[in-house]
Amino acid sequence: MSQKVISYADLSSINSALSSIKADMRVVNAELGGISIKHDHLKNDLLTLANSFADFVESDIKQKALQLAETRQGNLKQDLQIRFGYYAEVRRMATGILQGADTGIISDDTLRHTTEEVMIKAPGYWLAPSLVVLASWIRDDRNTSEKALSESLKRDDYKTTLFFMLVMRRLGRNEACLQWMNRYFLHQNPHDLDREFIIILEAITTGVFQPASHQLMINNIKSWIDQLTQTDNYIDKQKAQWTRFFETKGSLSEKKYPLLEEYAANWDLLKSSVTQARSHHPLNLHFKNIFETGTDHSKATKIQLDEILSLLVTNFDDEELLLQNEVRLNQLIIQEDGDKKSAQGIMDQEKHIFEEKVDFLQMLTNAAFDPELSGATKATQALAVSISQPWILEAHDTFTAKYRNKIEEKVELVIDGFETSTNDGSDETEQLQKHDQYWSGLLESELKKLTSPTAAITVGVIIAILSLIIFKIGLIGIAGVLIGGLIIWSSVNSHKNKKKKAIETITERKKKSKEVLRGCIAETVDYRKEFALEDAKAEVLRQTLTSVAPEDFSGISRDTRNILQPS
Repeated sequence: MSQKVISYADLSSINSALSSIKADMRVVNAELGGISIKHDHLKNDLLTLANSFADFVESDIKQKALQLAETRQGNLKQDLQIRFGYYAEVRRMATGILQGADTGIISDDTLRHTTEEVMIKAPGYWLAPSLVVLASWIRDDRNTSEKALSESLKRDDYKTTLFFMLVMRRLGRNEACLQWMNRYFLHQNPHDLDREFIIILEAITTGVFQPASHQLMINNIKSWIDQLTQTDNYIDKQKAQWTRFFETKGSLSEKKYPLLEEYAANWDLLKSSVTQARSHHPLNLHFKNIFETGTDHSKATKIQLDEILSLLVTNFDDEELLLQNEVRLNQLIIQEDGDKKSAQGIMDQEKHIFEEKVDFLQMLTNAAFDPELSGATKATQALAVSISQPWILEAHDTFTAKYRNKIEEKVELVIDGFETSTNDGSDETEQLQKHDQYWSGLLESELKKLTSPTAAITVGVIIAILSLIIFKIGLIGIAGVLIGGLIIWSSVNSHKNKKKKAIETITERKKKSKEVLRGCIAETVDYRKEFALEDAKAEVLRQTLTSVAPEDFSGISRDTRNILQPS
């Protein structure tokens, strides 16, 4: 008896200890749950902190790059001023001496003293002895003039030739000018032209030089184009640049086709096609603007020459280009708020324009793309485009054929599981029928997935029958029948509700899907119409390009039509 009591007492103690442990475990679990929540919060905080730190680092890098670029910009400009600042003064002096020769108000002694001082302050610079030549020529000092000319040609034969070609024309020495021009063209290599040539090309074609210079230019340029077009490399290079240029001009406003953007599986390709087709109109306006901005022929020849000569003598000397490129890169870094990658990307796009020497075809392309950066004028841009017309047309044809070949024949739609495709939206009736069939099939499939209430009904019937057999019509028997009936009613009603809900859900989805489908079809119709309309503008642009020729931009001679025509 005592052992039994002790046994029960021991079990009671164990049960109490287990209950206590269980309670402690609940507390531990609760604390672990709290720790888990705190861990998630801490993780999110750390992620936010990491992102903030990354943004801070990126911002700090940009800020330091910006500050460094601003510092370098100042240092580079100071270096340019120290090393080449006097060159600018020599260039300004060249124009001043020419104007002084026109007016005759500068004394010979002043010219002599000034130019001799230039020779001392700008050793090695080709323009300094050239100014001595001018001053000596003005005061009829042939001996000094010949010595200075020899020194100038020795320092830089090419630039000296170019300079005196322009000066002789400005002073009306046509025969001497033509001789210098012939020497100038002998210097030229169509594979490796200096940047100034595009200016001379404009000067000759717009009548700044005497008419006889046109034939000299035509003979040389025709020969150059023949040389450069012997292989496909040069032309293909220019066509590729023009094709890329065309590809950047199209645009499509956001959400113009919102349903297609959301439900067309191949929207990216569809968007690309219509965007490129939309490039023809802005391109047509672009080229018309170029062609309609011709040279102002009302300007006096002397004023035109002053502008050309000013462009020549104010262009950076070759030895300055490296520093000027560094200045440009730091300027872009400042412009891009310290984003060196973006600045370098812009610099890379401009690399053709900043090359010291380029082939003749590339020079034309540079002038056509951006006349200001290539050191030319809008008139030169029109001339360059007109001479480049054959390969611009080929590039345009290539560009047009390329996106036409890639146009998606079908618009692939995926709407809430319903997949279909349409060519142009003209098959709306067929698409709606296909849509109805899909949703009818989906509804049938969903209804088949519903579990049949047969088993539950059978159980209910069995319970009711057994209750009557075993308990007769007594209270328990009636209760059993009621329970069986309740099971049958509940299972049938549940099945009915599930079926109703499935039908309602599918019907609602079908309705929304049908609205979207109709909207997509309508947008497809609009899309195809817009594409056809914009694509047709390719021919308008082509007519604009074919309607111009180099002779349209010549102020005096019409012989420039021979540039691209066989003899």
